[in-house]
Amino acid sequence: MSWVQLRATVSPAPIDWSPFVEAFLRHGVENTLLEADALVGCVVDVPGASEVVKELAADLEALGAEISQSKLPESNWEDAWKQFFKPRRIGSKFVIRPTWEPFDSEPDDCVIVLDPGQAFGTGDHPTTRLCLELMETVDLRNKSVADVGCGSGVLSIAAKLLGAAQVDAVDIDPIAAQVARQNAALNGVEIEAIAGEGFAARLSTRTYDLILSNIISATLIRVAPEAFARIKPGGQWIVSGIMESNWPDVRSAAEGLGFQVAEARSEDDWVAARFERPGGVER
Repeated sequence: MSWVQLRATVSPAPIDWSPFVEAFLRHGVENTLLEADALVGCVVDVPGASEVVKELAADLEALGAEISQSKLPESNWEDAWKQFFKPRRIGSKFVIRPTWEPFDSEPDDCVIVLDPGQAFGTGDHPTTRLCLELMETVDLRNKSVADVGCGSGVLSIAAKLLGAAQVDAVDIDPIAAQVARQNAALNGVEIEAIAGEGFAARLSTRTYDLILSNIISATLIRVAPEAFARIKPGGQWIVSGIMESNWPDVRSAAEGLGFQVAEARSEDDWVAARFERPGGVER
């Protein structure tokens, strides 16, 4: 397996790279490398990747970046990642480790195994970490979960490890849905991952105890009414991918529908929150 490496060069370098990071995130590239005047990310070279690369490059160019592309053989990618991708603890329960690194886990650890040769991300971006930390506060035993914008499937896998009975995942990128299924199998769990926009056909007919949405703020606001409709009374919606400047708009949209903020956390310039749908409210 090889990768397509995109280098977004901006001169002079901006003070705030977050719009460029968000562009990569929108297209399933969770991990990026910041250089002096460039942001670099990779897309796995599988069928359909050319369209992802084309759309990502267009988004980055619209932000003012100059784009260069190159093929990166798997061996080079793995060698680069192995220098710093070590087992890492997130929150009190989760540990993410690469396939090549052993780890002596504690009895209560939820260990998620990922291989950068098979996934878009390692779960190390603040938006993902915040989601995992918020998930630890929810009792998911025998619960139903939807992961809208699943990316590499990290959150879906985490939900299964926390005891969820059913996890439905959807991503606008068919490559991400495929990778999420592969990563679930690698971790010995089963999820239903499909390609589609928003809640897609299957998710639009079901209700859930918890919905996970690690996506950009504009999309969170757009899907909020459907999230409210799909969450059972008393259920919860964990959202992330929100820049601090956008948090008031996301909160206002959610509260306007009847959601209540149970908890909000921030890291760097990112915000994640856990909303609750009050029990017995029907709209």
